[in-house]
Amino acid sequence: MSLRAELEQALRTSPEKDKLTIVATGSYGREEASQESDIDLFILFDADDSAEDRIRAELKSVEDVIKAKVPHMAGDTGTFGLDAVKSFSEMKINIGGQHDDNLSLTRRMLFLLEGTWLYQETRFKEYQSSLLRRYVENSSPKAALPRFLLNDIIRYYRTITTDFEHKISESGKAWGLRNIKLRFSRKLLYFGGILVVAEMAEAGYDKWEPRALELFSIPVLRRIEHLIKDGCGEKVLMIYDRFIAGITDKATREALSRVTKEDRTGSTEYQGLRVLSDEFSAALSECLKSRYKPEHPIHHALMF
Repeated sequence: MSLRAELEQALRTSPEKDKLTIVATGSYGREEASQESDIDLFILFDADDSAEDRIRAELKSVEDVIKAKVPHMAGDTGTFGLDAVKSFSEMKINIGGQHDDNLSLTRRMLFLLEGTWLYQETRFKEYQSSLLRRYVENSSPKAALPRFLLNDIIRYYRTITTDFEHKISESGKAWGLRNIKLRFSRKLLYFGGILVVAEMAEAGYDKWEPRALELFSIPVLRRIEHLIKDGCGEKVLMIYDRFIAGITDKATREALSRVTKEDRTGSTEYQGLRVLSDEFSAALSECLKSRYKPEHPIHHALMF
């Protein structure tokens, strides 16, 4: 029985079941999870009351299902996990405001860019559509592309690259594996978001929302395969496959987990993937140029 089916079964008698939506991001959202993968999830609860007061039993049921199916849980940042319960309104309001901290930015962007549903597909899609509409509703019909959305995608990517340095220097987090993931999966997520915005520009203002929803429903690797038909797209996917093979190999993963910033040059595992990441970045850049002509507004918008 799939994870979705087991969660459906576990919550079938809950009086709160219609108010719950369970979202997965990360490797599960990108459809690349392995036995070594943890699961990044959070829960949207459509009620004003505290989740601890209303859905304590439901959270325990979800925990039992997840722990039985997934060997590793999310990290300790508080962004994800069974205690990461929020209302959708918290995700949608105050975008860019003083209360839009790293946690809210991360959940919102991952929900949109790579999120998938584990429970309540219909509500998940409604939320996704509502959030996207928030990004485009005030745009002018004459706008070349949805800059509010693009700017938040850029902001998120720059935030996680800066946040990486903070986690290493201030929190003592492991360096090697995190650095390699930043060079590949986080960059892939960013590129996938850029593709959606560029395609919205191609579709035209009246079709921004349906085109974006169509593309966000396709996991990012298949999105690249779907949109970029030439050898450039194939090269990106081949390089990414090599990255996945590296971090799912137990010996390589353990070696990367031991690498520090100071001793990185002495690790053949790290150096091999670092060099490969340069090829990956170059291939992504080339794909953007091959897919969209020089006069396409995405190029100017990214630069300025």
